[in-house]
Amino acid sequence: ELEKNKMPYFSFIVVSDTSSGLFLNEAATLKIIRTMNREDRFRKIPIDFVINVGDVTFRGRESHYKNYRKMMSRLKFPVITAIGNHDDDIDNGKEGERLFTNYCGDREFTFVDRNSFFIVLDNRDGSFSEHQFEWFEEKLKSAQSYEHTFVFLHKPPFNPVQQSWYRIETCPWSHRFMKLCEKYRVDIVFSGHEYSQVSEEFGGVKYVISGGGGTLLTAPSWERSFLNYISVKVNHDYVGYEVRRVMPPVWEFFTYYMWKDLIFFVRDLLS
Repeated sequence: ELEKNKMPYFSFIVVSDTSSGLFLNEAATLKIIRTMNREDRFRKIPIDFVINVGDVTFRGRESHYKNYRKMMSRLKFPVITAIGNHDDDIDNGKEGERLFTNYCGDREFTFVDRNSFFIVLDNRDGSFSEHQFEWFEEKLKSAQSYEHTFVFLHKPPFNPVQQSWYRIETCPWSHRFMKLCEKYRVDIVFSGHEYSQVSEEFGGVKYVISGGGGTLLTAPSWERSFLNYISVKVNHDYVGYEVRRVMPPVWEFFTYYMWKDLIFFVRDLLS
């Protein structure tokens, strides 16, 4: 259906880590959905779709997927879903993969919308196989006949939390992936996984992390750790995006976020 769109200007929304099935988590996700539904209130630029970049469920159980489908049905726009590491947490991933396919579709695929080529990848285990790299480069070559290329994967190729024990930048796949994106002039790489909002640029490619789609955020940063989604606009050769910050539900703020921020504030004072 997207291939039928003809106008050279459009918009799409990126969100991640909605964690459907997490106890009392739906209030935050519903608030984000209500905010996203107001994105086209002025009806100036059509919003073609919303893409959720993984960890759409809490543990990948069937009840969680059913809840995710119910939540996403409240959106006015079509929903495209990538798989995350929490979406296959049962039966060593086999049952989770089956449920994801049944409820959300393929784990890796491409699609075209107007003047743009979109690639969705599966790196939920924190790596890429040789076959995946070959497939990815083949699709990047196909994208060269389009004006823009966007890539989506759950785990980002860099880690914004400097104190993290896991340095994803040191993994072989990360450097190879980023060099391919640079070689084929990808516009933006979107990911989630990290419960924060970070934007960086490497080799002329923008990397945007948006891990605040409703799950409780744990990062010790006021500037980065907030509920959010990304509104992306494409107009001929122009691509821009805006981070939409969403305040958590009042009860969630007073029972969790206020105390988390206070603890980190006191820790900073004492350090």
